[in-house]
Amino acid sequence: MIPQQGGPESRAHGQSPRGSLEDGERTPEDDGKGVRGTEDYGKGAHSAEDEHSSDSSHAKADAWAEGDGSRGLGSHARRLRRAASRYKRWVVGIAWVLITAYFVAGLAVGRKTQTSDVLPFIFLYVFITGRIAFYFVPTQPLTTRIGRACGWADRTLVQLIPGYQRYLAGGLVLVALFLSVSLGLGVGPYGGRLARMQSFLGIVVITGVLVGTSRNPKHINWRTVLVGYLMQFCLGCIVLKTRWGSDLFSWLAEMASGFLAFSRFGAGLLFGQGALNSGAIAVTLFPAIIFFASFVQILYYLGGVQWLLKRMGWFFYRLLGTSGAEAIVASASPFIGQSENTLLVKDYLEHMTKSELHACMTAGFATISGSVFQAYVALGVDAKNLITACIMSIPCSLALSKIRYPETDQPITRGRVVLSKREKEANVLHAMGNGAATGMNLSLLILATIIGMVSLINAINFVLTWLGQFVGIANLTMELVLGYLFYPLTWLLGVPAKDVFAVSQLLGLKLIGNEFIAYSRLVGADGSPAVRDTLSERGLLIAQFALAGFANTGSVAQVIAGIGSLAPSRKGDVARLAVSACLTGAVATMMTSAIVAMVA
Repeated sequence: MIPQQGGPESRAHGQSPRGSLEDGERTPEDDGKGVRGTEDYGKGAHSAEDEHSSDSSHAKADAWAEGDGSRGLGSHARRLRRAASRYKRWVVGIAWVLITAYFVAGLAVGRKTQTSDVLPFIFLYVFITGRIAFYFVPTQPLTTRIGRACGWADRTLVQLIPGYQRYLAGGLVLVALFLSVSLGLGVGPYGGRLARMQSFLGIVVITGVLVGTSRNPKHINWRTVLVGYLMQFCLGCIVLKTRWGSDLFSWLAEMASGFLAFSRFGAGLLFGQGALNSGAIAVTLFPAIIFFASFVQILYYLGGVQWLLKRMGWFFYRLLGTSGAEAIVASASPFIGQSENTLLVKDYLEHMTKSELHACMTAGFATISGSVFQAYVALGVDAKNLITACIMSIPCSLALSKIRYPETDQPITRGRVVLSKREKEANVLHAMGNGAATGMNLSLLILATIIGMVSLINAINFVLTWLGQFVGIANLTMELVLGYLFYPLTWLLGVPAKDVFAVSQLLGLKLIGNEFIAYSRLVGADGSPAVRDTLSERGLLIAQFALAGFANTGSVAQVIAGIGSLAPSRKGDVARLAVSACLTGAVATMMTSAIVAMVA
């Protein structure tokens, strides 16, 4: 029998119950023998006792297997697996040498001197080298030392500046940094100092409103808030004010858009080139969603997604001081979306605190996912702005959620990054099929939501117009009402006065309908005049960032159903927290646009 893994707590601490083996762990029986990781058991390898049996036992088993073709084949497969495990490090090392040789040859022969040409190449090489290095070198000693250093620095800071004085000093330093950059920059294509100070005022007002409506203001973790704001600010400066940052994110956007465009080959075979050239939303959106879901599922099977998310989660929980589960879900939201991000921590949903549930939902509402990225790019939305908005909203969603619903309990994943075990597919094709099925279900859900919401909005507009005629109001529509309701908030984001009403209508449409409807109205894809043609460069920039999130009424029901199916006992808590998380996620996306406008 294969040894069973322990419960969530034992797995999260990296402690195996008696009889099981974790990656790289040795037992007295292992002395002088190779150690196999738990992945080998998931691939059908024999048990630990068979792995370390004597040579005579292997000889008897092989002799006995010769009489049975199927058993003999299984024995050969086991030998191949043992050989692959033995020489795996050599194969990986040789692969790195070849990649390095190709990298050096590319720089020498290509003679690339432009930053936009060289930087993406360097970024890709560093990522591959780091991945291979992490394979050879155990990361636990390094992360443990970094964690101890951070803990020592934190304790030292607490001793030097105790209590609220520490957070007050940090807040003053952050405000001084915001003001120095906002006032230090001259007039640019996105406005001058007065426009940037308008956005700064919006950040202060939004933060004050959230603190005033907080469930427990005394328990707000200001470290999470201040560091989250600082991370957003730094990312905005890197993308908008440095050439290498702009080149890097432009390359990421170009690569993501080009990669998802391969879905057109499958769609063209199925629907024909005529349908592709028609620009229909379904033909543009659905193939990209299915292709992306299939690709992500393959990466899950290969372990790439888990590796990346664990590193990102560790980075965020160390800096922001959140629990490991919150950090993992927030890191995953821009990649796999709000419907699948909680699957990564499903073993811990039943035991999450209400603050953790609120933070996980807020992270999903504050970003869009890679599956719908190509659809918005096809509409004409700037790809670099979409990617930047999603990454910047990760720390902001955690910061604002901890203001709105502070942590008052002790999370079981505090101080450690955890990932739930996933059912292992048989092979890559199996993983691709599962991903395609997931993408198809998501496509149908989006299809139904768009049809229902657009039809409902037009029905409401018909009723409002009919009622407005009796009091002398022409063209009374829901967009008109929402434009006035969101007017103050839109102005606080830094939108120029002449653009405020148009952008506020888009924000209202996004919250009541969804972001796809709002982006369609922005670019005129719904048949109406394109709003972007009437906006200034600053107004268009803020609108593109402020709409890049899943916070809308339809997503609330989707999140309640999704998390409720994974943790039935918490469905009541999820339902009570969902509306607050949705509004906080919407504000987090707007906060991202305000910070971008402050440094633009």
